[in-house]
Amino acid sequence: MASKGGPRAIGSDGSDFKHRQKIAASIKLSIQCKFYLKMLFLLHLSILLPMWVKVGGELVFKEFGLLEQPDLWRQLDLPAAYPWEYVWCLSFIPMLFALLSFNRNKAILLKLHYYGQFVFGLMPACIGIGSQFPELVDFLRHGESSRTPTFKGHFPMVHGFSMYFSYNLYGAWHRKSPKGTQMTESNGKDVKTE
Repeated sequence: MASKGGPRAIGSDGSDFKHRQKIAASIKLSIQCKFYLKMLFLLHLSILLPMWVKVGGELVFKEFGLLEQPDLWRQLDLPAAYPWEYVWCLSFIPMLFALLSFNRNKAILLKLHYYGQFVFGLMPACIGIGSQFPELVDFLRHGESSRTPTFKGHFPMVHGFSMYFSYNLYGAWHRKSPKGTQMTESNGKDVKTE
């Protein structure tokens, strides 16, 4: 560090602050995206846990017959799980990949999260919306008098936002550095750009 009016640091002409500013913006974006992803994961878990209870209970009580169905379960009279719900219950796997990628900025795990969100999260949700489209039309025509059970389907938005922030986080980890400067990649190796 140079003092005011004192000698300048050796090897610095004072123009390297621009590079530091770009790196600081990248780090700030990375921190924000990680925070938003963690909040989205909490929302996702709040939807996923009841779905696990529903699908898991159906598997244990009806499909495998491992336990006798409790009275409370019979009183709930839950509808049978759709095939897309079984696949959607696996949508916790991409969350694990993302959480594992956060500590050391492992881009490959973040990519697995991004594509896993599409395969296990967004795609089954869209298939579910498409398969229940006739019920949606019936509900829209008849309103509250319809016998269609309703559920506020916010989980496709959770997956969409999760993919958006994952994409931005990946971009923050792989910013291009100015020519001739030293930049560290996510694997910890220094790379000299030309």
